[in-house]
Amino acid sequence: MSDTQMHDTIRALYEGIFDADAWQRSLSALCQASGSSHAHLLVLDTVHERVLVHQEVNPMPEAVAAYREQFAAIDPALPFARRMAVGSWYIDSRELGPQVMRQSPFYGEFLRPIEQSSVMACLIERQPHYDVFLSLQRPKGHDHFSPEDARALDWAIPHVRQAMALRERTHQVSALAHASSQLMERLPFGVIVFRDDGKPLMANSIGETWVRRLLPAVSIESSAAAPPAAREDGGWTLSRPFAEALRAVSNPASAQPAQALRAVDGAGRQAQVILLPLPPAHHLAMDWQRPSVLVAIHEPGAGPMTLPTVLRDLYGLTPAEIRLALQLSSGIGLPEACELIGIRRETGRTQLKAIFTKTGTGTQAQLAHLLTRLGVRA
Repeated sequence: MSDTQMHDTIRALYEGIFDADAWQRSLSALCQASGSSHAHLLVLDTVHERVLVHQEVNPMPEAVAAYREQFAAIDPALPFARRMAVGSWYIDSRELGPQVMRQSPFYGEFLRPIEQSSVMACLIERQPHYDVFLSLQRPKGHDHFSPEDARALDWAIPHVRQAMALRERTHQVSALAHASSQLMERLPFGVIVFRDDGKPLMANSIGETWVRRLLPAVSIESSAAAPPAAREDGGWTLSRPFAEALRAVSNPASAQPAQALRAVDGAGRQAQVILLPLPPAHHLAMDWQRPSVLVAIHEPGAGPMTLPTVLRDLYGLTPAEIRLALQLSSGIGLPEACELIGIRRETGRTQLKAIFTKTGTGTQAQLAHLLTRLGVRA
């Protein structure tokens, strides 16, 4: 393999952290450089004593299935795998010898029928419950693998190991980001993270509707913010300019634990806007990272879709009691709730008494607090 090919392979390994095709190209290059017809990243599950195929070059699904179902139990390489050090190679012609390879059922009944003659594998990573190997297979009619073949690939193994570690970490971060996004969407209130200059960094769907309501088309760093009485998107009026509160809570010179605003729309509905400063993302961020602020918006609205099931399962509320509890959670009084549902006030009082008893609450404020605490969006 030329220097250019080596550099291209290394680059593809690290590009493969984000690009599956680049990762596959790098493994294909290693396969070609070693005179192999097939390559696999194998995961040896040391708890359940099984081998899993994680990545393949020139895949053979039927052969992989046959190995898993019939031939893994007689694979002569597995006893050596337990004794290998990270970075070391298993080479069948060295560990077994040509005579054992000729007589082994694993070679006679499995490898040779699929036109393979020799195997070598490097232990890339060892974890408490699994090992990861780069396994290469050479086609029938070619020389068996030798120690020289393994040494010719030693330059690549540290890069494979590092790229795998970065790839795994990236996948974990991606999975965490996806879980965080899903969690934010299930919150029954709006969430927005703003930078100190007013740039929104992230938001759930409820929060997205509030970005323009909180910050109209002016710069947070200017003094041209809308006055408190100005009507913003959706007809909401803020008790004071959001830009002012954002500057106050994100100013490192005068630390503020929180800021709060009240929003009122044309119909008289009220929402509460809470601003909380967020710490820097990591210990190196203090010198360069702009401050960011978490904004939570609580507004009246229908109860979350999953809440009826939660109230039924946790407290045994009947469907009628759940309907009343959800109406009361929006902040209206019992007479208005009874009118909206279409029940008599005496019936509503009876149901409310049962709700208080079952949920362990004694007032509508306590009930509303409980429902807010339990609420998650579907």
